[in-house]
Amino acid sequence: MTQDTSPRRSSTLLVSIPFLAIMIGAFVYAGLGFIGYEEAQIPESWETVSGQIIETGIDEIETKKADGSIDTIFRPKVHYRYEVAGAVLNGEQLNRHQQNRTLLGVAETEIEDLKKGATVTVYFNPDKPSESVLRKSDTIGPMQAISAGLAIGMTSTALFLIMLLRRRVGVSDS
Repeated sequence: MTQDTSPRRSSTLLVSIPFLAIMIGAFVYAGLGFIGYEEAQIPESWETVSGQIIETGIDEIETKKADGSIDTIFRPKVHYRYEVAGAVLNGEQLNRHQQNRTLLGVAETEIEDLKKGATVTVYFNPDKPSESVLRKSDTIGPMQAISAGLAIGMTSTALFLIMLLRRRVGVSDS
């Protein structure tokens, strides 16, 4: 049996290598999405207690871009008070992974229901009661990473395997 070294066979191998790279990258991206999703969740071991809003607002943070222009981002801020085992504690975290926002209106909507004096549910770590949040983090980003990574990873895996099987079996396009 002679080995076929035709351009079609070698080009199939060259084309399959990028699919392998895309496949690996996509599954890494999905894995990072899983990590982000887990970090965004409030652990089941955390407990709840009632708290009270002391103050809310929006921090405006100016950053300088590479071209020298100024970009403004917005970060919702909140201060609240809660009591655990007789100790009065203050918290400032809205959620576990607070995101900066590029639009003022988006930042404002995150705190619009948190008026000064309002009673809120505070989630806190019983092992370290000063660690607290008011809400679960947004999981849309991690879920998109998981979905996209898995879809691209599975598709590129299928294409990679098809190319390898075609090469091994010796199926030709003619």
